[in-house]
Amino acid sequence: MLGIKDYNPKFYTDKNEFIKEHGATLKSLIGSNLREVWTVHEASDGEFWADCPVILLIGEKQLEFCSFKDDEIAVTWDEIDLKETVDWYGDQELNLEWRKNAIENTALFIGRQIEKIEVIEMTQEAIDAKDNLIHSNVWLSGLGFSVRECYVSIFNTFDETGFSFSKKENLIYTKV
Repeated sequence: MLGIKDYNPKFYTDKNEFIKEHGATLKSLIGSNLREVWTVHEASDGEFWADCPVILLIGEKQLEFCSFKDDEIAVTWDEIDLKETVDWYGDQELNLEWRKNAIENTALFIGRQIEKIEVIEMTQEAIDAKDNLIHSNVWLSGLGFSVRECYVSIFNTFDETGFSFSKKENLIYTKV
């Protein structure tokens, strides 16, 4: 999937199902060091290719986070071989490559111990024109990591992966 050999993510929309499947493994990472962040970039201009998974090396685990659709996230463990080339659906014009610690602010959290991990949900309100009622939708959005005095989250930005270095008021954070 996504031009990555042997990558078969399962996408989640429900926080409880996600925590049931991944909660124990995520909890086991607490106390481990966040060693590296791997992201895909276009080789010619260095542009971050946010459509591809983001890989966090934490302790001895490789956490692979992906956002592919508006309201879904996927986490896999140790499936992606960073030595393999990313072949974006056979597009010969793209020259994508994995880069280590290439996003801004990595020095704030690389090599530091994870103190807390959170599952992040986003709420969105919509007005139903038929009955003028406000409905709230809750979407599974991402993962947050407290690392000493720093915070880093990886999250779905409507079908791509983004990063944030602070908590947002309009999001719901659930500690794993």
